[in-house]
Amino acid sequence: MPTTPSSLTTISRKQVPGLLLGLLLGLAVIGVIVYRARQAAEQKRAFILKNPGIATGIITRRRRFKRKRVTVTYRVGGREYTLRARTTGAFLSSHQLGDTTAVVYAKADPSQALLKVMLRD
Repeated sequence: MPTTPSSLTTISRKQVPGLLLGLLLGLAVIGVIVYRARQAAEQKRAFILKNPGIATGIITRRRRFKRKRVTVTYRVGGREYTLRARTTGAFLSSHQLGDTTAVVYAKADPSQALLKVMLRD
């Protein structure tokens, strides 16, 4: 018994250019978003490393599922700050909740910080 293609699954030749254009436009938008995110991360890193300070932070939360993340609390000038950062599986394996780690922060704005271990990239 032959099956007839559904009108929903059949693409005419007239629809192909529009679909390709939509696909390319979607990929371009995703590319711009990724580029801007990387650019913002690099600007943050440059800002911090322009005049860095180092503090000792305490790991207050570890997250292994989805994205590997840690939350670190650190003090600068008597004020407490919180850093949420992505990290590696190796870092999570070697650091437990309550362990200390080095945090590099911007002296101009101590709320802007990175884990020192992530600067090796």
